[in-house]
Amino acid sequence: MKPDCVSASDDGPVNGDDPDDDALHPARHLTRGRAGHEIRGPAGRARRSPVGDSWIDEAAASATTGAAGGYDRAPPVGNGSQSHRPGSWSRRTTLATVLGLAVAVGAASTAVALLEQSHPAALVSAPAIQALSPADGIGNLRMFGESTGWAQRVSDRAVLHTTQGVQRWTVASPATDEQLVAVAYVTPSVARALTVPQGSGGDATLQAWSTQDGGTTWDPEGTLGVQGFSASIGGALDFVDGEHGWFSQLQIGRGLSGTVLFRTVDAGAHWTEVADTSAGVATAGVALPQDCSGMTATFISTSTGWLTGTCQAASPPFYVTHDGGLTWAVETLAPLPTGSSEETSFLPTFTSALDGVVLTENNGGEGATTSMFATVDGGHSWQLRSTSVGVPLAVDSLDRDHSWLMLDADGVGSDPDVFVTGDGGSTWMHLNAFPYAGFTLDFVTPEMGWAAPDLGELDGGPAYLLQTIDGGRTWTAEVPRVTGASPAP
Repeated sequence: MKPDCVSASDDGPVNGDDPDDDALHPARHLTRGRAGHEIRGPAGRARRSPVGDSWIDEAAASATTGAAGGYDRAPPVGNGSQSHRPGSWSRRTTLATVLGLAVAVGAASTAVALLEQSHPAALVSAPAIQALSPADGIGNLRMFGESTGWAQRVSDRAVLHTTQGVQRWTVASPATDEQLVAVAYVTPSVARALTVPQGSGGDATLQAWSTQDGGTTWDPEGTLGVQGFSASIGGALDFVDGEHGWFSQLQIGRGLSGTVLFRTVDAGAHWTEVADTSAGVATAGVALPQDCSGMTATFISTSTGWLTGTCQAASPPFYVTHDGGLTWAVETLAPLPTGSSEETSFLPTFTSALDGVVLTENNGGEGATTSMFATVDGGHSWQLRSTSVGVPLAVDSLDRDHSWLMLDADGVGSDPDVFVTGDGGSTWMHLNAFPYAGFTLDFVTPEMGWAAPDLGELDGGPAYLLQTIDGGRTWTAEVPRVTGASPAP
């Protein structure tokens, strides 16, 4: 689905089909902690892509333009794996169903540029990608360097750790036979996890765990009592360092609904409830919404974080705290498409103390659109950078300028497309079509990145691990090997 032509429009996005909201829910797409989550068609068709304030023919420019649209040569090609930037900031990947046409909006312009999509020759086809066995399939990938990273095994969700790149993994789960609820990757060697006895539901007691040595050993920390627990949705665990963390527990059943937010300041030894979106529960500061779903928190420091989710409203739920979750205030994201009856905000992605992006999904009578907002002042203000007809399937941000967006751009459930920006989302370049949905993207340079399954979306299908060394233009299969068994309790 390449953009054949681009036209300016004052009428806003074109219509799209209603998304399948039940297929993917924000509550399912739990984020990964950062130290601190192919289309066939006529060959040779000319394509147009945004570069600066103009549009160029991609066929003519491909030899001189890099993946992000800002290079004076093609991106360097190598055979290494990704390397994360140093620091302790939070980088998040968000998933949702996708349909429609990609739309790019200049940050300084109110005009909307519509990208019409076609089906050029496939860059990656399904038969060329090797499916992995469940024992070797990995997902929820989080690499901190060319050699070191974390993941989970497809077959049993066991925590995995590597110091040898994405091809070699060792089982590094806590020494328990309990079910893993959530895990947060804090640094290349530090992680935190929550487990629960097998078969738990309703009232449950979660056990906190910590590792400082890449999962070789885990120490049991404190316990956390919860109500309305469901293993199918669990919750989201987020740590900004080894001590300060939050667990967004998604309640269901027994008359309970909503999100309860717990905080720890001692690596999980003790937990305190700091917020509750359940009906009838008083919250300090502004009242949190009671008719929203999948409300989940993410933090960029020990004090500042955001609460996001889905509401039947004309504006997305977007709440900020500056005291660790004790009190909350509404932050406004504007402008948004008019006529929306359901709004979703996804967890912000921060790549430094100041730079971050957040996506919203806007659903109205004329279909679904996605808006991207950016901040350069640590979230004190947000500016609209782009709007797309449809919903993002996956997004990953590397720094203030570079982000990748995966879209099912024709809205009929066929292969999604990958787009990249090198100017903070003001303009986007189409890279290729991608043959699989349900993936997370994990880039560390403008050239190097991976696509690995989001385990919440795998649904028993085949698993794949893909690597790019040219910024997402082409993808090749990686075949990881997992050794070791979960430690005996």
